[in-house]
Amino acid sequence: DEPKATKPLRKEIKKKGPAHPDGIFSPAVRLAKKAMGEDRLIKFRAKVIALHSDTIKSFVDTADTKFGQGALFTMFQLADKDKNGTLDTNEVAEGLNKLGFSWMKEKQISGIMKRADKDDNGVIDYEEFVDEAPKTLKTNLVKLAKKNGGDLGFLS
Repeated sequence: DEPKATKPLRKEIKKKGPAHPDGIFSPAVRLAKKAMGEDRLIKFRAKVIALHSDTIKSFVDTADTKFGQGALFTMFQLADKDKNGTLDTNEVAEGLNKLGFSWMKEKQISGIMKRADKDDNGVIDYEEFVDEAPKTLKTNLVKLAKKNGGDLGFLS
């Protein structure tokens, strides 16, 4: 009698590739990992990411300053393709994409429109934009920084 094949008690865990793709800075990160040790590098990287996130948040918090108001005005004008003084869903989607927020899908853009459109007329006027933009920017600029850090190999 030949022995019957038995099923393994646990499924084999397939090994995944690296959590983050290699980028232009991956060799430097690997070198730093060897020099500093992985634990120390992870702690250092976390500190840098936290400082960078705080910098982004501080920048967005300037929205109430003269500089911030000028930046928001310029962003609004650039997004207002038809120059009618309001932003429709397509203009918001295109503006977010041009900022690099490529992960923003219809559902998220609809949520932004719903939150921002206080008078329920289907578009965002400048005052509504000034109220909503800092919240959207704060969240998504941090996401963009993490995405770019991964793409460049800082998270290798």
